[in-house]
Amino acid sequence: MDAAVAGQHARRRIRPPEPLVMAGSPSTPAAFRCPISLEVMRSPVSLPTGATYDRASIQRWLDTGHRTCPATRLPLASTDLVPNLLLRRLIHLHAATLPPSPSPEVVLSQLAAADGEPAAAEKAVRSLAAKIAPEKGKRASVSSAVAADLDSAVPALLSFAKGGADADARVDAVRILATVAPELVPYLTGDGTEKRGRVRMAVEALAAVLSADWVGEDTKEVLIAALVARDLGHIVNTLIAAGANGVMVLEAILTSPVPDADAKTAIADRSELFPDLVRILKDAASPAAIRCMAAAVQVRGRPARSSMVRAGAIPALALAVAAAPTAVAESALGLLVEAARCTDGKAAIGADAAEVAAAVMGRMIRVGPAGREFAVAVLWLSCCAGGGDRRMREAVASAPEAVGKLLVVMQGDCSPSTSRMAGDLLRAVRMEQERKGLAAAYDSRTIHVMPY
Repeated sequence: MDAAVAGQHARRRIRPPEPLVMAGSPSTPAAFRCPISLEVMRSPVSLPTGATYDRASIQRWLDTGHRTCPATRLPLASTDLVPNLLLRRLIHLHAATLPPSPSPEVVLSQLAAADGEPAAAEKAVRSLAAKIAPEKGKRASVSSAVAADLDSAVPALLSFAKGGADADARVDAVRILATVAPELVPYLTGDGTEKRGRVRMAVEALAAVLSADWVGEDTKEVLIAALVARDLGHIVNTLIAAGANGVMVLEAILTSPVPDADAKTAIADRSELFPDLVRILKDAASPAAIRCMAAAVQVRGRPARSSMVRAGAIPALALAVAAAPTAVAESALGLLVEAARCTDGKAAIGADAAEVAAAVMGRMIRVGPAGREFAVAVLWLSCCAGGGDRRMREAVASAPEAVGKLLVVMQGDCSPSTSRMAGDLLRAVRMEQERKGLAAAYDSRTIHVMPY
């Protein structure tokens, strides 16, 4: 009897499994959400640790150099992503039980009505981004909806693209802007004071799309083709007038394979190009202005170097070397190397010897390997090549710890040519110091470096 009662109690405790998705439930199971974005996964994939993420979110995590599982913090033996087909099927079944999603037009109206409510606006942006996923086949409808009301939709999206939300919302906003970016190109050829706001809006959107790493190269090439197909002279003037954002677009044009050589040469030969770029670099400390100058020099070579020097770029580049972030400082050092290769550039560097030498020597050890090689090349071209410039030799010899820094470069992981140039500079500096009585012996505080 006791055994029978126990069996009945056991049968009562054993219940049939509840369905994972209740037909009438509007809630989404936590297992369907990506641990990174907290959004319902579109393409769930699993890591070797067993944790599952949305493909886009975990790919961004891996692309930034992480080699651990975000959820477990365990090191990854492999970065292979395995599609979780069962979970994807369950998510699709769950989506079928939910009310139909609103149309892009309705979501845009929700975005416009969410002014002052960041959470509601972010939800609308992510809803639009979900509709342009390739597997949804709704990219054209989103593009058409946004294009139908560019003047209100684009500013709302730009508020996210410029950093007004978290990283995922910024990515989504730029992805939506990319679908309508070609529609904004005609704004750049408009005239009249009343259109200046639209021009500024269009340039900001184009810059956001062309500078985003998560926008495909084919999308960018379509946009650049739309730009160069119009009056290129007018487009360039409009971009330069727009400041730093316009320069970002211009840099993308100059470095793209889409425009032919004649189109790029026409841009690089524009008489006001370098004066305008130097002005923007001084006013806005724009890294894009430095990259755009470098692209123009790459296109035209010696004529562009001379134009850059005549525009007064040397003091602005020296300031960027001294104060800008590392990547920008390295680009500025590369442009100083280009300037030092021409007679006008070497003379201009000599005229600002104190500022240039202080900037280059002060930053020489605080940049990457490429930046150090640029720094040595600038100093060698201006101090040693062709007899060099006496003003630069004096300025370099007067720089704090000049000998020690050159020795660090020589004994570091540099190319043989850079090591030889550093050796030439070291001898020139020591001779200049001895001539002026600045140092009678090895005077560097970098005592761990063995002198040559």
